Amino acid sequence: MEELRFYVQPEPGRVIGPMSDDELREALRAARYAPDVRVRLSDAPPWLPARAWAALALGSIEPPPMPEGEPTASPDLSLAPAEVLDLVRFHVADREVKGGKAEVRHRSPQLGSALREAALGGGLRTTWVAPVGTADWVLARKLFDRTLTEGAAASLAGSAPDLKTQRCPICRELIQTDGDICPACDEPLAAPPASRGSFHEEPEGASWLRLHWRPIVTFGAFASLILAGITLRYVAPQRFAPEIDSRAPAGLPAKPTCESVCWTGEACQDSVCTWQKPKGVAHVPQRPGIAGPFALPPDVADVELLDDDRFAVALLSGTEIRSSRTGQSLGLVSEAGQTRKLVRAGDAIYAVGPQHIAVLDIPSTRVLKALELGGIIADVTVGANGRRALVSLPGAHAIAILSTELHAELDRIRFGDDAIGPVAVDDSGTRALTTTGSVPVAGLPDPQGGAVYAFDPSRLATEQDRNRASMLGNPVSALMSPDGATSYVVLRAKNALVGLEWLESGAVRQREPLELCDQPEQIALVRKGRRALVRCNRGHALEVIDLERNAVVKHVELSALATDLVVSPDGEQAVVALQGLRDGAIGLIDLATFEVEQVPLTEPPSRVRMSADGRQVLALSDRSKVAWVIR
Repeated sequence: MEELRFYVQPEPGRVIGPMSDDELREALRAARYAPDVRVRLSDAPPWLPARAWAALALGSIEPPPMPEGEPTASPDLSLAPAEVLDLVRFHVADREVKGGKAEVRHRSPQLGSALREAALGGGLRTTWVAPVGTADWVLARKLFDRTLTEGAAASLAGSAPDLKTQRCPICRELIQTDGDICPACDEPLAAPPASRGSFHEEPEGASWLRLHWRPIVTFGAFASLILAGITLRYVAPQRFAPEIDSRAPAGLPAKPTCESVCWTGEACQDSVCTWQKPKGVAHVPQRPGIAGPFALPPDVADVELLDDDRFAVALLSGTEIRSSRTGQSLGLVSEAGQTRKLVRAGDAIYAVGPQHIAVLDIPSTRVLKALELGGIIADVTVGANGRRALVSLPGAHAIAILSTELHAELDRIRFGDDAIGPVAVDDSGTRALTTTGSVPVAGLPDPQGGAVYAFDPSRLATEQDRNRASMLGNPVSALMSPDGATSYVVLRAKNALVGLEWLESGAVRQREPLELCDQPEQIALVRKGRRALVRCNRGHALEVIDLERNAVVKHVELSALATDLVVSPDGEQAVVALQGLRDGAIGLIDLATFEVEQVPLTEPPSRVRMSADGRQVLALSDRSKVAWVIR
């Protein structure tokens, strides 16, 4: 489609342009011009308010009242070309006289092209139209019907009713006979050659085939297509198989529809998006069994559950496999050396080193591949669909996109001079958010600056829009809603949660911040009920956030310092690591009643890890170098 060019008249005597429709639309959305600013399409009349042009996609307003007498159309509107009127939105009103009194019934605005088709079809006899934002009411039939009778055409042209008219032999328009040139197409009114006219005149005595060969060829082409379709259907496999009736049986209710888009894992029931618990998942019982403590090597950096019987330990010498029932070592994967972090990615474990990632197959604990990333790795985030992993490289100011199916780096997105930290991504993998904050070492103050970047991991880095938003207050954790419509960033130094609304351009707009407890450090999604949990470090509490209302709905007090948080896959339980001065516990929080059940441990835990089915929890004490398995 050819690009539209507009001129803008913000004030009398001042004209700006030409501008493309995209440029003018962005200027109107940015409030550089008012919605009722006068706008003209190229050099064609008329000047109309911006909201009257369909290409600018502005909202409609209430139609102006119609005058008592017969309105007179604007001269510019009557002289406007048909292709210009087709792009204008009109107020529509049906005006009828009943009992000596005029009755007016307004309809929703319509496009000029639709009104023209209705007028050419013989309708709109009592319909009046006016461009949106104006009071220039005119009879729709006079404005749009280009095939009026001779008397009506003479009346619109201002000539006498008895003036003779004729059809132009070239364009077939109804014109006056007092000239030699057609005013519509600038062609002479003399009979043109047969090759130039709209209708070809055949010589007298022409045969029937010469007169009708065109429709014969047309019908022959259609018949060939139909016969070819019948032939292909006959030779198709399973051509005689009975057709399956996809219609619902009589008496069954229609499928409900929801106003909002349901998240992954939700179903529309009674016009409401309802969480559907996945099959094969659960949570830890309120009175669980404890295996341990299991003594670990002093260089332990992280732990991760593999299955019901094994867990992995990250060591400098490699990744060690241990029994989750006795704690005994089952083997050491020395190829995955200098492991500092363990991340589960489907059927594999990513053993993250300083600048490399070793991919371990969970069933065989064999190293499948080693990925060299050439930079210090800060964090690894696996998307909800499990197909992509996003690796933060603060020193390289970039994020590496990994395929968890091929275990290979697909692309690398760079972010200026900022040190990139935690990453959050939606379920579709098309919207992601990364922050520049970090949790300081105990005793040191929080950095007061910070920023967030909004980007699209599914696009190439060369086609990437990296939208930066300043976020003062040390943004240490981020969360994306599963549908990608909103994001949430935790500000540790400001004790606040800031919501970010995604715009169609890919940028984000900040909402009003929510006040939280002291030193919030981590935010986790609870899909059941569309909620989020925020863990506060110094505040010794959890804040429950309603993501639909963007409000804090519950404050859960904890008995000790909370250092880590995980949510069960069924959305019914949260597990918190509670660290006391001499001993500790893990807190099992019922997300329906928010009651806290403490499971005491002999040493203060610092981190908790949950199995894929939610039935086991692995707790690690960094200070005492021991681990427990709670099931």
